[in-house]
Amino acid sequence: MTRMAVSGRLAQLRVRHMMLLDLIAEGGSLSKAAEALAVSQPAVTAMLQELEGVLGVQLVERDRKGARLTTIGAATHARLRQVLNALNGLESGLTMAPKVHHLRVGVLTTAMLELVPDAVAKLRRHGPQTSFQFFEDTVENVVNGVLDGSLDCGIGRIGTGVLQSANSKRLQITQIQKAAMKVVGAPTHPICALDRVKLAALLDYSWILLPRGSQSRAAFDDAFVQQGLVPPLPVVESLSFYSNFHLASKTDLLTIAPSAALEHFAAANIVKAIKIRWPIGLSPFMFFCLKEMSDGAAISAFRTALLAHGRLRKD
Repeated sequence: MTRMAVSGRLAQLRVRHMMLLDLIAEGGSLSKAAEALAVSQPAVTAMLQELEGVLGVQLVERDRKGARLTTIGAATHARLRQVLNALNGLESGLTMAPKVHHLRVGVLTTAMLELVPDAVAKLRRHGPQTSFQFFEDTVENVVNGVLDGSLDCGIGRIGTGVLQSANSKRLQITQIQKAAMKVVGAPTHPICALDRVKLAALLDYSWILLPRGSQSRAAFDDAFVQQGLVPPLPVVESLSFYSNFHLASKTDLLTIAPSAALEHFAAANIVKAIKIRWPIGLSPFMFFCLKEMSDGAAISAFRTALLAHGRLRKD
């Protein structure tokens, strides 16, 4: 095994040195950083001088208003935050003994309904012993968490903006599952009894939709626009598919959602899908992690379990 070498200068750094830029960026002064570290301000000044001396650059500018990071200081801060997040991940993994592996996973809420539970169940039966921390959040925040090291991996629908960004080159991205859209209403809604429904006929109904800016709303609106129709405006806007299902079940309103989100509610006869094939789907679920982390035993096993679910499940 190749030994990881650290230069003599970097070997002088301690965790407090790494925390220092984070505290200055947050508090805007050396005095607040000193207070957070429970040391004197001269001690913090000395720590900053040591850090700048080791790296050979000016990291902080000071004036009467306080202290702020230089351009290179901000870049250094971002890289040191990755190191600190990796150390936090190591600590979390060690406190989960006797588990061998530990994963911090950022995930969309809809993936927690079926995709992730099935993959975890598979790992429990056949994979390496792994403990998990799941953080449900937006795709943007999950991607940023993976990039800054506060998350080990993420599951979400990555749009073209992320794929075209410079940071995407740092990510190992794997497609897991495509996602079809389903229109649903209350089981007693008259439209659910029809053998076939055309898109234009849906203009006559009232809707519960996710807000504009969401992929689901874009898939809804674009389907009408592509046929030269004006998309209907919603009577209700709500961010939660699950709240929307319950609203639809009690009213004459229709809603639209990914098929994976629908299954359990349809099986419980809370809502029912109408017979129309929606022409536009969502971006597929993607699994992503930093390229240098992609060969880790726990990440590889988790990705394989997710892929197995995606192959079995065809929307």
